[in-house]
Amino acid sequence: MSMTSDGKALGRRDRARAFVPELIPEPQDLERTGPLDAKERQQLDRIHAARDHHQAAKWMRGKALESAFRRRLYRGEDGQRTRQQYLDDEWDGISESAAYREIGEWPLAKAISDVCERPAPDSHVRALVDVAEKQGCEPVAHWYAELRRHGQQAGHRVTADVVANLADFLRSGTEPQRLEALFVPRQLPPAAPRKPGKRAERAAGEPVTGTVVTHGQDGSFPNLGMSDADGTGPAGTAQRSVLSADHVGRLDAWLIAEAEALGISPVHAADFLVRTITERQSLRDWIAAGVDAQ
Repeated sequence: MSMTSDGKALGRRDRARAFVPELIPEPQDLERTGPLDAKERQQLDRIHAARDHHQAAKWMRGKALESAFRRRLYRGEDGQRTRQQYLDDEWDGISESAAYREIGEWPLAKAISDVCERPAPDSHVRALVDVAEKQGCEPVAHWYAELRRHGQQAGHRVTADVVANLADFLRSGTEPQRLEALFVPRQLPPAAPRKPGKRAERAAGEPVTGTVVTHGQDGSFPNLGMSDADGTGPAGTAQRSVLSADHVGRLDAWLIAEAEALGISPVHAADFLVRTITERQSLRDWIAAGVDAQ
């Protein structure tokens, strides 16, 4: 860390004062090579300060909402304004449920920021917030910091799935013995057991059928999420697909579990999955390779 003439480390002096937009260096193209010099390191520190300021402002927003609610400051000059009316007037019309979600998340987000000296992504906080409500923010923040430290040392990315693995361990009351195990990809959950008599109209083991759009003559995949209402593709044809009930059950359970871990709706997760798969031309080669290996 380079030092200024008054003996203070570059970057730390900037963090000691309130962040202002003027601290961000102006975007411009520069042909620079080699190691960063002292001025460039200071500029990079300020860029990172802007990043952290944005994340820190999120938990401060949650704290502000809780303060307004618990102190009943939302009631307005006439004393009659409701919480939702206050949110409509002052918080861009967010719902009360969204406001309470921010209120529930900010203590853990702050604890993580204090321990790690930088904020955590929203998806990471949401994966751990229910555990923190039961076990306390400080111990959960400690485990999250250890997870990030291990990931950095081992060269592993700390993704939302990895944090969800940590949450599973802590939720069960079991502390992970080896942090490395948390970086193992999450497995598809087993299909939910079928209830007898629930589907009397179809024999046991009969596949689930549905209409999907076939690819066009040029071999391109369609955007299944944006297909026409009549189910015809560019070639004007429709095709019956076959998915087993087990496939549907496993995919459904997996999408719901992953969506809940990320704090999004399963429908949104399903749309994203369909778009991702159908836009990948290499999927055909991947499937063909798997069939050949069997």
